[in-house]
Amino acid sequence: MARSTTFKYTVTVVNPGSGNKYYLDGILIPYITLFPGCTYEFNQDDGTNSGHPLRFATQVDAANSSEYTTGVTTSGTPGSATAWTKIEVTSSTPFVLYFYCTNHSGMGGEINIPPNMTIPGDRALQAGGESPSTSNIDYLTISTTGNATKFGDLIVASFDGINCVGGTTRAFFGGGAQPSGWSDRVMVVNFASKGNCSDFNNLTEARRDVTATGNSIKGIFAGGSNPSNAVVNTIQQFIQSSLGDCIDFGDLTTTIKKSGPSQSPTRGLIGGGETPSTTAVIDYITFTTQGNALDFGDLTAATEYLSGNSNSTRGIFGGGYAGGITNTISYVTIASTSNSTDFGDLTQARQALNGASNTTRCVFMGGQAPSPANTIDYVTIASTSNATDFGDLTYTTTAGGGGNSNGHGGLA
Repeated sequence: MARSTTFKYTVTVVNPGSGNKYYLDGILIPYITLFPGCTYEFNQDDGTNSGHPLRFATQVDAANSSEYTTGVTTSGTPGSATAWTKIEVTSSTPFVLYFYCTNHSGMGGEINIPPNMTIPGDRALQAGGESPSTSNIDYLTISTTGNATKFGDLIVASFDGINCVGGTTRAFFGGGAQPSGWSDRVMVVNFASKGNCSDFNNLTEARRDVTATGNSIKGIFAGGSNPSNAVVNTIQQFIQSSLGDCIDFGDLTTTIKKSGPSQSPTRGLIGGGETPSTTAVIDYITFTTQGNALDFGDLTAATEYLSGNSNSTRGIFGGGYAGGITNTISYVTIASTSNSTDFGDLTQARQALNGASNTTRCVFMGGQAPSPANTIDYVTIASTSNATDFGDLTYTTTAGGGGNSNGHGGLA
C-alpha cells in the first residue's frame, strides 16, 4: 500500500537538440534522489508524453535487465489525463535505479536512494586528468563490474597531479595543475549522492603530483612539486570533520612526487615516485603520530606514475613507469616492513592511472597506455593473480587525475 507522503513530478518530453528527453518539473535532470518511506508520482498527462511510457529498471534503458516493478503502479495512457507512474520507495528498493522510456532509448536518467547503499564502502570515484583537461568525476560500484557513470564535476578542470583522500562519507580532491597554475585548493563531494564539488580547505602550499592517503579521521597529502617546480618532501594533514586548512605533519625520507598510496587504519604508505630520479622506496607514516616518515622497504622495481590502494591488511601497487610503461602489480603486508612481492599483471600496461578499493577488490582506472585510456580493471586483494577487465570510464584520462573510495583499508 502506498505511503501517505507522496511527492509528484510533472513529466514533459522535450528535444534539447540531442533527441527527446524526459524533463521533470520543466528541468532536464540527469539524476534524482529519492528516499525510503515516500511514494513518488511521475505525472505523464502532458500531451508531449504520448508514446513515451516512463518506467524503471536496474540498468540504463533496461539494457541487460528487466523492468523493475516492485512497488510500482501505473495509470492511464501517457499524454492523456490521469496518466502516471508511481513508485513506493522502501528500504529494499535498489540503491541505483534508472527511469526510462519503454519505446525509445536515451530519454531518462538515474535514481539514487542513498540510505539503501547495501554495501558500505563500495563506491569509487575518479576525477580530472589530461587529454584533454577535464573537471569530470566518474563513479563505479567496486563489488560489481560494468562501465563507470558520470558523478559530477570538480570546481575547475584539473589536468595533472590532483589526488584524492577517501573518507567514510566524503572524498577530498587536493592540489593539481589547473589552467591558472598549481593549485592549493581541496575540494569535497559526498560519496552517497552525486553532484559537483565544493570548496573544503587549502593545502599549506600549492602542489601537483601529491600522494593522498588517510584513515577515517585524517587526510594526508604527501610530497609533490610546488609552483617553482621543486620536488618537496613535506607531508600535510587535515581533519576530515573540520573545515580547518591543512597543517604540517612531518617529512618524507626524501623529496618525492608521482607516488602510489596504500593504507590501513593506523598506517599510510607512499610507494615509488620521482625524486627526481625514479625510485623504488616505500615510506610509511603512523596516522596518530605526527612526525617524519620511516623506510618501509622497496617496490619490486623503481617506478613512478604508479597507482595504489589497499584493504586493511594488504597494500597493492600497480602500473606506472619503470624505464617503460609497465603492467606490473606488487603487494605488501601493511603491518610489517618489507619489500613488495609480485602479485600479477594489469590487463594493459599503463602509467598515470588511479586506484581505489573496498575490503576485497582493488580497481585500476584510466591512465596512459601510451595513449590516454578509459580502461578499468580489478584484482581480488587476498589472492595473487592477473587483473580482470571491469569496464570503462566515461572518458579517457591520463597524467594524474585523482581517484579513491569510501571503502579502502584505512577505513576498516
